Amino acid sequence: AAGLLATSLAAYDSSCSNNVVTYWGQNSWGGGHLDQPDNWEKPLAAYCQDSTFDIINISFLTNFNLTGLPVLNHAFHCETVYNGTNTLHCPDIGADIKTCQVNGKKIVLSLGGGNIYTYGLGSSADGQRFADTIWNMFLGGTHKYRPYDDAVLDGVDLDIESGEHTGYVAFINQLRTYFQGASKQYIISAAPQCVFPDANLGSTLSGAWIDNDYVQFYNNPCNLANIDNKWNFDYASWDKLTKSNPNPSSKMYVGLPAGSGAAGNGYLDLPTVQADLAKLYSSYPSTFGGIMLWDASWYSNNQQYVQSLSSW
Repeated sequence: AAGLLATSLAAYDSSCSNNVVTYWGQNSWGGGHLDQPDNWEKPLAAYCQDSTFDIINISFLTNFNLTGLPVLNHAFHCETVYNGTNTLHCPDIGADIKTCQVNGKKIVLSLGGGNIYTYGLGSSADGQRFADTIWNMFLGGTHKYRPYDDAVLDGVDLDIESGEHTGYVAFINQLRTYFQGASKQYIISAAPQCVFPDANLGSTLSGAWIDNDYVQFYNNPCNLANIDNKWNFDYASWDKLTKSNPNPSSKMYVGLPAGSGAAGNGYLDLPTVQADLAKLYSSYPSTFGGIMLWDASWYSNNQQYVQSLSSW
């Protein structure tokens, strides 16, 4: 996923084991460096000019299943709302989405984020209704308030860390009824915590079609530093869950921090991470899809590390 010029960018291939995924839109590096705006997260298209990343998840849709339209948060990247709503209107991001897609990148909408936000799907009916909204506002449908105008995203990611969660299986099932008649292939992914089973996504991961499972091996005792501690690091259970998913081609990704300050723990030196990834791939080749890095803002500020990881 790295090392090629922008003129020969490789497209995402779901069958590969070295895909690289990142999250864009939260500027985590900038949050710790408020006095250095020149080094904050770049516009989305800046991360689509080489072959480092294959999928970029736009983060986050932070408030949903409430009265009114869903609410987005993209840090400083977009702060203009449609008149009379709290829904962002981001034509520049829409243009960047199209640029990235032309360059072979998959651009996916990530729902949820940290538990400072308010969201949840408490019933199957809630999930089905919300799927209709997502399809019309962000994917292949039509809506008066499309945050990225006519740009059509490549799928939906669930980074669900709080709230009612019984409706997400129905949410995914309803989306897939739209996907079946669509002219493009969509991605359904999730980003559970590495503690098994995940408290918020466990039933969704076992009961709904998942293409990519980005397990967050950081911010928890089960981070990658404990790979040799069987009491903390339980990769085998995640592998088994991935193999039992309704999607027979479901893949699992190793989620890692892209910089020393990107997470509370889990950041390791490059040789150690590369050796650990090789070890996991050797042991679990059939489900290994690649790595997920939090987040894109660290690419510019830790570029050699990120690029080296993308070609482990």
